[in-house]
Amino acid sequence: MHLGVMNDPRRPLLEEIEWIAANGFDYIDLTLEPPGAALENTEWRSIRSAIEQAGLGVICHAAPYLPIESPSPLVRQAALDELRRSIDAAHILGAPLCTIHFRGWPAHLTDAAGYDYYRQMVEILLRHGAGRDVAIALENSAENHHQLKYFREIFHRLPELKLLFDIGHGNIKTAKSMTRDYLFAFSDRLAHVHISDNGGQADDHLPIGAPARGGIDLAHELRGLRSFSYEGGITVEVFGDRRWLVASAELIREVWEVAS
Repeated sequence: MHLGVMNDPRRPLLEEIEWIAANGFDYIDLTLEPPGAALENTEWRSIRSAIEQAGLGVICHAAPYLPIESPSPLVRQAALDELRRSIDAAHILGAPLCTIHFRGWPAHLTDAAGYDYYRQMVEILLRHGAGRDVAIALENSAENHHQLKYFREIFHRLPELKLLFDIGHGNIKTAKSMTRDYLFAFSDRLAHVHISDNGGQADDHLPIGAPARGGIDLAHELRGLRSFSYEGGITVEVFGDRRWLVASAELIREVWEVAS
C-alpha cells in the first residue's frame, strides 16, 4: 500500500511537491486545475523533473468540474478536449494513470442512450491514453442513487476502463458502505483509491474519525481492500488544515498494518 496526497491548486505546484515529499508521502495525485496546475500554462517537463528529484511517484486527476454532462454539444466537446489535454499532461509527467469523474450524462438522454454516450466518450479517451501509455480510471461520485447499476453497464461496455474508488463517496446517503459492493463488481478493474471521512450526508473531506456520527469505519474499509488483495495507492483526500491530513495518513498506516 502506498499513500499519496493531492496538490492544492491554489498553491504553487513546486511548493506542493516539496511539502508532499517532506511529509513522507509516496506520490502526488496531481489534480490538473488552475491556477497552480493549469493545463494551458504549466511547464510540465519542469514539474516532472521536480517530482523525480523529490523521489515521488505521480498519477494525474482531471479537473472535477468539466461539464461532460452538459446538454450543449459544444460544451461537451470542449470538456472532452480538456480531458484529452489532461492525458497529454499525464504523459509528459510520466504518470501511468489519469482519473476522471463520473458526472452522468445530459438529462434529456435515456439511461440506454447515456450508457452509449459514455461508451463513445470514454473510448476516445482510452484510445488517446493508449497512445501515450496512460490508463484511464473512472471515479464514483457522491451521488449513489443507481450509480452502481450505471457503473456495471458502463464498465461492461468498456473492458479497458479502470476504476478509481472513492471510499468517502461510497459512504454518503447509503444504508451501508458501498466499498465491498464495488469491489465484488470491479476488483479486477480497481486501479486507485481515495479516502476521506464525512458524516454520511455530504462530501466533506474530513479527517478520519472526525464525524461525531455517521463516519466511515476505517478498519472495515481497509480490511475490505486487503481481502481483495489490493496493494496499490490510497490518496488521503482530507482538506483544510494539513495537520489533520498528516494525522489521517498516520492513522491509515497504523490500521492497515493490523487489518486482515
